[in-house]
Amino acid sequence: MPFIKVSTSTGNTRFHYTISTPACAEAEAINPGLPVILFFHAFAFHTIFHSQFSDPILRKFNLVTFDMRWHGYTESDTIPERYGQAEAAEDIIAFITALQLPPCHFVALDMGSTIALQIAVMLPEQVLSLFIMSHICLEEIPEVQEGRTELYDLYITGAYLDVALGYSQYTFSNKTSNIVQALWDLSFPINVKNWSPEHLREYRLISYDFFCTRKPQPREALSRITCPVKLVHGGNSVVYDQSYTERFMKSLQDEGVNVSMETIPNAPHYLCFDHGNV
Repeated sequence: MPFIKVSTSTGNTRFHYTISTPACAEAEAINPGLPVILFFHAFAFHTIFHSQFSDPILRKFNLVTFDMRWHGYTESDTIPERYGQAEAAEDIIAFITALQLPPCHFVALDMGSTIALQIAVMLPEQVLSLFIMSHICLEEIPEVQEGRTELYDLYITGAYLDVALGYSQYTFSNKTSNIVQALWDLSFPINVKNWSPEHLREYRLISYDFFCTRKPQPREALSRITCPVKLVHGGNSVVYDQSYTERFMKSLQDEGVNVSMETIPNAPHYLCFDHGNV
């Protein structure tokens, strides 16, 4: 498994990452003659893009993904009390620099959407396009924050299976399939190890504070985006309805961003894993 070490203002991180090229599923470097698609995964599921990395159409390009801090196999110093989208974006910019990636097409889901968007306003020349699924780029909705509070309170008591059930409603609208179950079986023990009782502070910062304290990008920041943006919403999401995505799209439109939107009927919040070709 390849790793690369970076240092930022919030500490040292040894990022685990994957590069897939047309010739090699686990390449050591990108093919410099092909575009690069950089994937930003969702909360708790560092392997959420398995279907995309198996797609023969997408495998015509360089596909790059990584495990965020306190996810998957990435190793990290602890993080400061304030670790939000700006700090996470700083980490990923350092990762991009260390791998010497050229300007990329960004694909992001859920938690990854806020980080990808942050990079687009901090370093717009690095982003050729933004494909954002199930964004969380606006402030948290009060009733969703209440649900996150319940799940956090359960987790710190050790009720991991109850928390997993709650997140199955958030992620897949409580609908499972063989491939979704395989994803759970792979991710659950890794998450429990990363967010063990010794690391409940990091769990709070990543799973709760990151989401509940987030703020939308100010208008001036959105105006810096120079690439086209595609927003995709899951029509069967039980946490965010279509108006949440429409509101974000209008914010982008108001600042002159080239943005469009599509809703995938019956798809859950984590819509890219086993629901259609998106």
